[in-house]
Amino acid sequence: MHDRKAFVLVLGFVLLAATGTAADRQPPHDEVTIAAVGDIMLGHRAGPYLAREGPDYPFISVLPVLRQAHLVIGNLESPISSRGTAVENKKFTLRAAPEAVEALKAAGVRVVALANNHTMDFGPLALQDTLKALGENDILYSGAGMNLDDARAPAFLKAGDLTVAFLSYSLTFPVEFYASAGRPGTAPGYREFVKRDIENARPRADLVVVSFHWGAELMTTAKDYQRELGRHAIDWGADLVLGHHPHILQELELYRGRLIAYSLGNFVFGSESDKTNTSIILLCTFKGKSLVRVEAVPLDVNNYRVAYQPRVLAGTKAESVLGEINAASARFRTRLTIRNDRGIMDLTAGAPGN
Repeated sequence: MHDRKAFVLVLGFVLLAATGTAADRQPPHDEVTIAAVGDIMLGHRAGPYLAREGPDYPFISVLPVLRQAHLVIGNLESPISSRGTAVENKKFTLRAAPEAVEALKAAGVRVVALANNHTMDFGPLALQDTLKALGENDILYSGAGMNLDDARAPAFLKAGDLTVAFLSYSLTFPVEFYASAGRPGTAPGYREFVKRDIENARPRADLVVVSFHWGAELMTTAKDYQRELGRHAIDWGADLVLGHHPHILQELELYRGRLIAYSLGNFVFGSESDKTNTSIILLCTFKGKSLVRVEAVPLDVNNYRVAYQPRVLAGTKAESVLGEINAASARFRTRLTIRNDRGIMDLTAGAPGN
């Protein structure tokens, strides 16, 4: 018996020497992974699922991926409120019930973009409720507020040992949703605002992340103004640029060692369409202020199949999605290598100007 115990003890020391201690295997304190996801709208047809299955329901299948990150960022594409009146002469007005904020919290979402074309669908009262609900659940936000200064204000949060500043802007209609000095609304993506806000946030943060609601719905390629503004944002000091609004995936571009994701598509969105089939969770790892790893995790988000619960894809289906991203991103010389059903970005390539 004593010999057996001694053997086990010696074996344990051998394995420990070969693999390192638990502390040794932890990522460095200055290394941070950000999980960026697409459009989140937990109302309309998704609402009954949350009411019946509970707020954990939408994100159950993707939680293992989200938990690999220090910070989860998404675009919240509706107010969270039971108050307000739908604006007139708008084809789609969106709103989610109060339990939607519980779903965000259960998914580990720590900060959301509010600058989009649906945040003001039910007016200032619904916006007020949204800001309050997020605040009470320790979810930060940027891109909307009760006046222009509030809407443009960055969210600052800790991720590991790093401070991240998050800014959010809308370049979509209706322009009546844009905030002004005396009017609640969203932060307009005017160039002078974006430049000044990034430059003001830069000294106070290790990383600056900027979200733009831009482009055209269901358009597979970024417009010229998206490319211009995305690159300018990096020139002005952004470390990561995230795009939303088209509801489908657009290109990935590596520019000056920084990443621009022109559209992440839908994540959990309370509608049904065969035109919005796939998305990704984008895992971006920074060591200090340097981007050292990018992984794209492909998802099935077609609600006829997944019923408002995005599923991680594998095998040929994963390869197909990642292959489409590679084909679209070829003009920027950005490429993902497929490994274990994920796309790993070659950070040595990229468009001219790197």
